[in-house]
Amino acid sequence: MTHERPWYRWYVLFILTLIYAFSYVDRQIVTILAPYLKKDMGISDAQLGLLYGTSFALFYCVFGIPLARLADGWSRVRTLALGLSFWSLMTAMSGLSRNFAQLGVARIGVGVGEASATPAAVSLLGDYFERARRGTVLALYSVGVYVGAGASLAIGGSIVSWWEHTYGKGVSAPFGLSGWQASFIGVGVPGILFALIVLLTIREPMRGRLDAVPPKKDPHPFAHALRDLGAMVPPWSWMHLGKRNAAPREYVRNATYLLLAIILVVLATMGTNHVLSASRNVQIGSVFGFAITSNLIQWLAIAIAVYVCSNWYQATRLGDPSAHRLITGSKTFAAVTVAGAFLAFAMNAVNGFVFVYASRTLGLTAEAGLRLGIIAIIAGGAGITISGYLCDLAKRKHPFGRLYFVCFTASFFTAASVVQYLTHSATVFYCAYAVATFFVPMWFGPLQATTQDLVIPRLRGTAFAAFSLGPNIFGLGLGPYCVGLLSDASGDLRFAILCALGVLPISVMSLLVASRSLLDGEAAARAELAAVDATLVDDEVAVVPEHQLIH
Repeated sequence: MTHERPWYRWYVLFILTLIYAFSYVDRQIVTILAPYLKKDMGISDAQLGLLYGTSFALFYCVFGIPLARLADGWSRVRTLALGLSFWSLMTAMSGLSRNFAQLGVARIGVGVGEASATPAAVSLLGDYFERARRGTVLALYSVGVYVGAGASLAIGGSIVSWWEHTYGKGVSAPFGLSGWQASFIGVGVPGILFALIVLLTIREPMRGRLDAVPPKKDPHPFAHALRDLGAMVPPWSWMHLGKRNAAPREYVRNATYLLLAIILVVLATMGTNHVLSASRNVQIGSVFGFAITSNLIQWLAIAIAVYVCSNWYQATRLGDPSAHRLITGSKTFAAVTVAGAFLAFAMNAVNGFVFVYASRTLGLTAEAGLRLGIIAIIAGGAGITISGYLCDLAKRKHPFGRLYFVCFTASFFTAASVVQYLTHSATVFYCAYAVATFFVPMWFGPLQATTQDLVIPRLRGTAFAAFSLGPNIFGLGLGPYCVGLLSDASGDLRFAILCALGVLPISVMSLLVASRSLLDGEAAARAELAAVDATLVDDEVAVVPEHQLIH
């Protein structure tokens, strides 16, 4: 154990929260720049949803699992710094894009880099803070979501306004850049410099130092990370089955995954192409005379994400019994992930188009981005901070307290959002946005803490990445796109957003299902930890009493 001063772990939490904020600035900057992207590139609402969500979410999910495994086995500080440098560079490169395809590729790079951040950060925090504070600490860490989201609106809007005011009257802009390009570069470059602060000031703690018996060190972290990546992507995934001497039914299962993915692409593309008019169904290019539309790219990306994650689930079930029992094979973990997926669907659907809706329906200008950003920082930051204390209190009062707490706060978010998108008053819009933003992030900390309580220390980063598959593939990958698609098809953005808010009952039902098996899931994690301890210590201390596991 390192002997840092008492304040140091709070400094680490502060830096990790800032990194999380940086990630959301780079992720959400598309929101405030959307009207300018639509104007300069002529993209549709559906394409905007693809840029905001799908192009980012696909590779975030694909690389999230192996990078989480790398964080579980290698230096988490170095993993974090490298990821921060890469996604910041790709954000800056977004500012050099000249068309939709180039911007989409840059957004993919942002997703790859950001996939390394939170698994490493959550694992670090698990070794700096004891179990009893986990909900509070993760909630404080999640403040970065709304600090970053708010800052992206405020900073992006301010840069665009200043740039257009300075270079909008016949004055040549540096390098011929437009305001939205300057915004991408302006928010990307500082992250590269901030990575140095991470390397120079954050110390790598001993893994599992607050647990009764620390986990064994992984002697080959990069090999295991590459193995996890290979297990997800053909043909290595098929070779992986051979190395595992998998039964013939496993090959049939894998082929079924692939067939279902192909069917998804074909049917979903045909269906969504059918609902759009020719002017809305933009053709990006062609291959051998076959039209490549944004709908095809969307569903191809989703199908790839679903297929490679199915491969990972299969490989985990065959190769890591502990991870299968506690993560991929856990009904509780699955129910919590489904709840997070639908909550993320509503959140991203609403947040992805908040400025587009405000400018299109209420006539608000770029300066409104500063107001929305300030509201997001204050209301979202306050909500997620308070949620940490409240969800831990709810957990102490009742075994299912965290899950019931999320049901309550998600209901308030939905009600406030309905008011926000039905009003014609800018004042009511801002007030309802503040209320919705206060409640919407309150599911982050409780559900993250719940999944961490369901696993053993060596699987913390992997558990977070596995949990994130639902919110990212379904929530981020489909939420903004579905709103954009409905908006393009109906010509009514308000209607599209309100439809996305209708998923609340599914989230609540999933949380209630999770509560039925939560205690069994937590007991399974304790039993798994006791079994691991039994292989590392003498018989006299092989089974550690539960009260000694909680410091």
